[in-house]
Amino acid sequence: MRKLYSLVASLIFALTALNATPDIAYFTFVVNNTTNEVVFTNNSVIGSEPGARKAYWIFGDGTFAQTPPLAGTQHHYLQTGVYNVCLKIFRYFSNTNDSVLSAQVCKTVVLESQCGANFEYRDSLITNSSPLSHLVKFWAIPLHNSQKPVTQVCWNFGDGTDTCINITATTPSTNLLSVIHNYYQQGPYNVCVRIKYQDGCVAEKCKQVVLLSPPPPPADSCKADFERIQLTGTIINPLQVTLKALPWHSSNKKPQTICWTFGDGTNTCINYQNNYTGQYNITHTYQQPGNYEVCVKITYAGGCFSMKCKMIQAGPAATCSANYEKLASTSNNPLSAVFKAIPQNSQNRKPSQVCWSFGDGRDTCINYAENYTGLYYVSHNYVHPGNYSVCVKIRYYGGCEAYLCKPTQIGPLDSCKADYETIATTSNTPLTVAFKALPWHNNNKKPIKICWYFGDGTDTCIYYPALYNGLYNVIHRYNQPGQYNVCMKILYDGGCISDKCRPLVLPPPPPPSCSVGLFEISPSISSLERYFQATPVSNPPSQPVRICWNFGDGTDTCIMIAATQPPQTVYNIHHRYPAPGTYNVCVKYYSRTAASHSNASRLSSGPKQTNVEDL
Repeated sequence: MRKLYSLVASLIFALTALNATPDIAYFTFVVNNTTNEVVFTNNSVIGSEPGARKAYWIFGDGTFAQTPPLAGTQHHYLQTGVYNVCLKIFRYFSNTNDSVLSAQVCKTVVLESQCGANFEYRDSLITNSSPLSHLVKFWAIPLHNSQKPVTQVCWNFGDGTDTCINITATTPSTNLLSVIHNYYQQGPYNVCVRIKYQDGCVAEKCKQVVLLSPPPPPADSCKADFERIQLTGTIINPLQVTLKALPWHSSNKKPQTICWTFGDGTNTCINYQNNYTGQYNITHTYQQPGNYEVCVKITYAGGCFSMKCKMIQAGPAATCSANYEKLASTSNNPLSAVFKAIPQNSQNRKPSQVCWSFGDGRDTCINYAENYTGLYYVSHNYVHPGNYSVCVKIRYYGGCEAYLCKPTQIGPLDSCKADYETIATTSNTPLTVAFKALPWHNNNKKPIKICWYFGDGTDTCIYYPALYNGLYNVIHRYNQPGQYNVCMKILYDGGCISDKCRPLVLPPPPPPSCSVGLFEISPSISSLERYFQATPVSNPPSQPVRICWNFGDGTDTCIMIAATQPPQTVYNIHHRYPAPGTYNVCVKYYSRTAASHSNASRLSSGPKQTNVEDL
């Protein structure tokens, strides 16, 4: 009964596998060209084949992400351009933790350059000039979604004058984004700025500039910045960082509040009195080494505020490496391999993800929790033996990433041989030779290319598809007899190569020859009517074109044989003699060679006597 249940379960599993529906990968996306953000929506369909799924997004800029099989994602690109984005769905087998690519789709995402232009100005009245003039300072404000540098700024001041300033890598752009212009009337003026960026994007902005008398007081402007101070003297904790705020205000107003965000989840704000004249320093101690984004926000008296962020390294920078080893497999399958990743991080950070590329087109990534304490191994079953480039990429908590590839032999090493033999051919030409290659490979890999060198200055290479199951034959026609060194070389799938050479002797053909036999048939001593039979033989075989008889009584005859007449081995004739006696009978035949179709040399039998007795 148990065997019956097992048989029924096997049949149900087989029917389920036959009716299983495959996974379908599909996604849509929305591009925000202003921020270089792309939102991907996962529209995939998971089929009925067993196993857990994971989705892998490859964004085309060297980064990728893993999500649940039907979850979408969002990605920020650092630069505009054209990216090939792929969504791959992997199906995992619960008993081996191995995976197979079950579906994938790729689409092209185009991020176009978005740029803008703006400007600010400040009017100052020159009271000691005649006529009264205005000295106006303009600041160009570039805007580009990929932060491309400015290459040209052109101004149209609205009073019939304009100017263009070219900016190169050797001229600091911060000094060329502003310009000063004199106006001699109140206006208003339609002022335009046109900014050109390194990628060719061009933007223009126009505003109406009204110069009042007296001009309005300038608005406050302020900046925020900070620097790291390296302390000396006593032993310093390497995780302790001292920062110094660098305030700036157009009217020299002082900071009222400085707020710090240290990038590790902590922040603080410090209030300062208006009469404070010291430095704006702060010291912070991190719990572990790393690269942190630190921001300072300075609020000045009068309400102007500004913010600045920078990356700060606390402690020594992390270094990491990736390595792996191939472990001895406990499986009896020689194509089953177990790999163990060997992580190393200078800050003892653990791997967050280990990605394997097995060299056979089937890759997998495994995510690990930060509190994981086991081994980082994976098992994989190959389909064919061979030498594969196996790669491991380890991404650590904290951001450090390392990559390593090594050649790895799976199954026994390849060995191969090459040999050939000559085989019979249907050609009547003795200089036409048929060769048959005799391949051998220890892992039963097939030839993908066989090259023949026939020894007469000609050679040929024949390529074979992977599914080819026929014979590896070739036919070659030599121009003349002789001895030739015939070589052949076989290239097998997987790269193994072997060759074989041996001499081939083609003797010259024998000279043409022919003969004829003469027989008397049905002799009768009581009759003058006699019958004769000719049997011509030639080498190479050739059909007679004429047979001539001399019967020894002064009479002879020639019989012409048409080319359309079927070939014969014997030719019969009868003759009536005029009287009894002894006669010397002769026969001659002429043959036509197949090569030249010309008359061959004449051969004949020796004379044959025939006796015709008296009645």
